[in-house]
Amino acid sequence: MSPLHPPDRQRLASVQQLCAYDVPYASTPELDQLFVKAFQEILAWHAEHNRFYHTLLEREGFAPETIQAIDDLHRLPFIHANFFKLHETVSVDRAAITEHLTSSGTSGQKSQMFFDKWSILSGRRMVKFIYDHNGFNTPDQEANFLLLAYEPRQGFKVGTTNTNIFLTSFARPVEIFFALRATGGGHEFDRFGTVERLERFADQGLPVRIHGFPSFMYFTLRQMEEMGISLRLHPESLVMFGGGWKGYGDQQVPREQLYDLIHERLGIPLARIRDAYGSVEHSIPYIECSHHRLHVPVWSRLFIRDVRTLAVLDYGGAGFMNFVTPYITSVPAVSVMMGDMGVLHPPGCPCGARTPWFEMLGRAGLSQNKSCAVSASELLKKRGA
Repeated sequence: MSPLHPPDRQRLASVQQLCAYDVPYASTPELDQLFVKAFQEILAWHAEHNRFYHTLLEREGFAPETIQAIDDLHRLPFIHANFFKLHETVSVDRAAITEHLTSSGTSGQKSQMFFDKWSILSGRRMVKFIYDHNGFNTPDQEANFLLLAYEPRQGFKVGTTNTNIFLTSFARPVEIFFALRATGGGHEFDRFGTVERLERFADQGLPVRIHGFPSFMYFTLRQMEEMGISLRLHPESLVMFGGGWKGYGDQQVPREQLYDLIHERLGIPLARIRDAYGSVEHSIPYIECSHHRLHVPVWSRLFIRDVRTLAVLDYGGAGFMNFVTPYITSVPAVSVMMGDMGVLHPPGCPCGARTPWFEMLGRAGLSQNKSCAVSASELLKKRGA
């Protein structure tokens, strides 16, 4: 990958240095200080180049220079992810926008996010660093790809499809099959075609890389079960989920059950079955380690906020997830409050990562005859919080 430079190399020097750091789960006082310097730079950038963000900081009485330590970051004014469903705001010239992506929500207004070259390529380089860390970046190894994602068509801007196509660069594609086929009116899951393609891939004997929505993997496995089909894919095959269950939450099964089904029906080792968390509004990659924990990489931080008071909770507390990152220059998405709920855990994983990790509880969204607060309360009750 050629050298990457932010829009202003002098004023964003620490942002560039942080994003070039290639050990994704390191933790040192020096890295913390670099993170703080990068945040000072990016806050000044957005305050100067984005009228909305300048007004937000003024309204909140927040001065970027008051960020002096990691512990100060929780005071950043956050923007709810839903804001990007209703508003478009950029901090660069529109001519500098190279990617316009949308969220993959199954209903309602989709988030509209805009990326300049620095922002989109920095996010992709972070994925590369994490793939390198896990040994998944094998560009000279031939592989077949099953993408449990929307087949692209002209004008299609859903971010998950963009991501899944990018992930095919970490091995040499022989065949690429999209399970969600483009039709005249949208997309349709090709259940039998997906089973047939897996059988063909198994016969070819090459590693198979499966990326995309976990729901369609589950539906494929159930179809194989009904047909009495079990396959043994190459042991270096890889499953990397992302995007969640979307409109199929009522059919969602526990992660461990899904992983066991994949291992049983396809023969893929459990350590090579991973989930990932991400969003178009906060495009930092969160990828499970070999112990299936979602570690926070060096380029971001995570705060868990109480669902009632929005106060930052200690490790082990359940609440809304508030992600912060100084990398993005195109949109002021530096502190984003998600509708997703989670729990943050301290460092100390057998995988050796030195950063905290989090578990997802689900999305506290609106459902029929229920408010967001009620939905959040139910998620907490299920956990026993």
